[in-house]
Amino acid sequence: MRILVLSRAVIGPQMASPGVRAYQLAGALGRALPGAEITLAVPGDRGEVAPPARNVGIRRYYSNSEALFLARQHDVTVSRNFPPQFVQLMGKTRLALDAFTPLFIEWMELSQRDILPKWRRTWMASNRWYLNMQLTLADFIFCADDRQRDLWIGMMMALDLVPPSVYARDPSLRRYIDVVPYGVPQQPLRPAGPALKGVMPGIAPADRALLWNGGITEWNDTETLLRAMARLGGRRPEVKLVFMGINHPDFAFGPNAGVTRRTIELAEELGLKDRTVFFLEGWVPYAEIDSYLAEADASVCLGYENLEARFAFRTRYVDLFRARVPLVCTRGDVLAERVEREPLGITVPERDADAVAAGIERLLDDAAFRETCRANLARIGAELSWDAAVQPLADFCARRESVALPARQRQLRAAFRGGVYVALKKACKSPPLHL
Repeated sequence: MRILVLSRAVIGPQMASPGVRAYQLAGALGRALPGAEITLAVPGDRGEVAPPARNVGIRRYYSNSEALFLARQHDVTVSRNFPPQFVQLMGKTRLALDAFTPLFIEWMELSQRDILPKWRRTWMASNRWYLNMQLTLADFIFCADDRQRDLWIGMMMALDLVPPSVYARDPSLRRYIDVVPYGVPQQPLRPAGPALKGVMPGIAPADRALLWNGGITEWNDTETLLRAMARLGGRRPEVKLVFMGINHPDFAFGPNAGVTRRTIELAEELGLKDRTVFFLEGWVPYAEIDSYLAEADASVCLGYENLEARFAFRTRYVDLFRARVPLVCTRGDVLAERVEREPLGITVPERDADAVAAGIERLLDDAAFRETCRANLARIGAELSWDAAVQPLADFCARRESVALPARQRQLRAAFRGGVYVALKKACKSPPLHL
């Protein structure tokens, strides 16, 4: 069996969550299916990376045509999104769609930043048709949790992808759409040495380090966090907040983009920048993340109790679980519910700077509570190993069949939906953000 994992995001020394996921899924599939020949297709040339498993080879591609050529040579192609040209492959290779983020809702947020108001509705319509095409192409779909699964099932039913014949073959739909969470490596942390305390100017060896693990996106509430840090600054000067990276490897976010720019400007305005709040230039290399996680006393990530949170699976939390770093987070998403229930840290209402400041202080000062959180985090980290997470996808590959409607019944609809997407994309004169 030949399996292609087609990454649409950068894979190399510096990777964001979509690239990390493609890389780790390829490795986990290699270990789950040792007799398979697996290719990890990497876009462009952004530095060398070691294969994630012995039976995984790495190929670079530079266009959708090259991606199509690679997919033709494989029995299964796994990707976060497929170019419209992949309609040609329906019935010739099985397509597994990685739907681990609520893309349409994220694009709704980004459209407010990047798209002129007169084009916003058309741009979002193009993305809706794009997602409709993805769901129609797919022989198998996998997402990050059951709440997301319900969202995608609703869309599939609206697109008539679950007629009586499909339901009869699989009443649970688990063989059509299942859950593959964002995972963590099985090995323990392997820090290479100090990265923050006593290393970064302004952070002393005895300081307490808070990590913002990941980039700053349009659905993050950094203003409330900075105002909480301003409240703490007078009485807790040893508490230092570090934003892990401001230059997204896939160029979705950067120091001059939207919320990231406003966060830096507000930190300067409040007198926090380079005093108690620090921004790491660039993006922490994937191989070095363990060094930062090992030094963190706590972590924080804030957002809003809105539709994005309802269907989000906060990938940035998962490494914190593995590193046993308790966190302060906003209520509203699936993982935040676990943080509050188990507990793994402290959840707070949206836009409440006083609650954030109090939560940070409790995590730093209440040693017994912190140790309870760390013990619970160790258990959750083991549960989310990539090798456990990948099993539904490995099962689909091994079955060598799909319960979806036959490709010939979906192909015309997929072509039509792809055609409408291309036409709307040209009409609004703005590129889509299909990261």
